[in-house]
Amino acid sequence: MSLISRPSVMKMAPPGSHVVSRQARISKNGIKYFVKAHIRKNRGKKIVLLPENLLYLYWHGDHEYLPVGKVMGYAEFPEVDSVIHFWLSFWKDDGLKFPEDLDPLLIKVIIAIESGFRPKVRTKITGSSATGLMQLTNTSREGLSGKSKRSLHALRDSFIDLEMVDLTDPVINIAAGIRWLSYKFTNPPKGAPKNLFNTLRGYYDWHKGESYAHKVLKVYNDSLVERLRNSP
Repeated sequence: MSLISRPSVMKMAPPGSHVVSRQARISKNGIKYFVKAHIRKNRGKKIVLLPENLLYLYWHGDHEYLPVGKVMGYAEFPEVDSVIHFWLSFWKDDGLKFPEDLDPLLIKVIIAIESGFRPKVRTKITGSSATGLMQLTNTSREGLSGKSKRSLHALRDSFIDLEMVDLTDPVINIAAGIRWLSYKFTNPPKGAPKNLFNTLRGYYDWHKGESYAHKVLKVYNDSLVERLRNSP
């Protein structure tokens, strides 16, 4: 069974609009009737991508990309390759910055280590809300919307407004995870250089993430060696 499946038309909406679900209403005469699901334009000038916008962008975008390859020690899961390529390209085109040595295979390694390619998995760590392929937390989700209660984790642009349940969708989770990687790259702790290692460390947890960053890079390098060994 594929990890990625195209949603129904009424689960998607172009940026600048949102989906209004089918609703039951009562008329002035007390008669119950239903309003069909439909697309409605957003109010206000602030550009925020909603779950239906992320799905629309991906499923109406270009999916012709080269295979990312297999992560050492895991099944290949080629269906996530185009999702990784798409969102990394999308956010770069949107003007976001990433480490120069961050490539699609490394993002696939993060997914493998974080979730084992299980899109609906939730962490078993007590007190953590990490969810989905890239194990995004509620704190990250709030930060992505620019509404974080902790200003340290508030974005200034390229906002994504999600609920935790949205993060179980692989397309949405990878879109949000790659956006969060850019934030971690451009906003390291004071005095820390902007590089790939610190991006990975910050993605996990700055105070506990050093061993995590080493692990990701080791699996990544092992995967590159294996790919070269098996190439024609």
